[in-house]
Amino acid sequence: MRTRELSFSILKEEISQDNVLDMAELIAIAETRFQIMYIGQRMEEMHNDLYKDIRHKHEVDHVFSDGYDLVQEGALFLCEHYGQHLSDILFYDYKGKAVNIEMACIRKMMRLINRKMSDSTRNVSYDALTPISEPYCVLQEELDQDYTQYDKIVASLNLTENMRIALEYRISGMSYPEIGKALSRAQSTVYEYFIKMRQRYLAIYGND
Repeated sequence: MRTRELSFSILKEEISQDNVLDMAELIAIAETRFQIMYIGQRMEEMHNDLYKDIRHKHEVDHVFSDGYDLVQEGALFLCEHYGQHLSDILFYDYKGKAVNIEMACIRKMMRLINRKMSDSTRNVSYDALTPISEPYCVLQEELDQDYTQYDKIVASLNLTENMRIALEYRISGMSYPEIGKALSRAQSTVYEYFIKMRQRYLAIYGND
């Protein structure tokens, strides 16, 4: 079967059953390419695998990579917004910044990316990732092995959307300057996120 070439003009169309998968593929391929500069080789490998998946998806013997999970995650989200456009505003964050459907879809994908990336960095020391001059958010060591407990504690901290994303970025190994660039926030703002997270954690769970 001949593969249809995708065009980014699809992203301007109304979201529908006919184009939702194409939209998710384009968003995923663009986002993984963008994240290479922050995450590095592991993201480059995921991006390349995803590109192969998109090119060969109609071949009956093709085995999809883990990267195609991003497409499925995005497509499922976009299915909830048939009849709308990616540029339509979904909500405003706590600073009054508009978040449209495309941005929300990317955030869904980034959560999955961070899960996948953190799986391969679990044996990396957090001391090696955290310069002594930077504030940091201490979570109990066992949480690194227990997503259920981790999610429960994160939920209890009542984080803003940006704080939650910043924490996910940090767990995946990104530095504070990199997180600032990814969130379009000043580095000092990122520091504030983690200071507040640490304060909330200590207020609830103490120093144990």
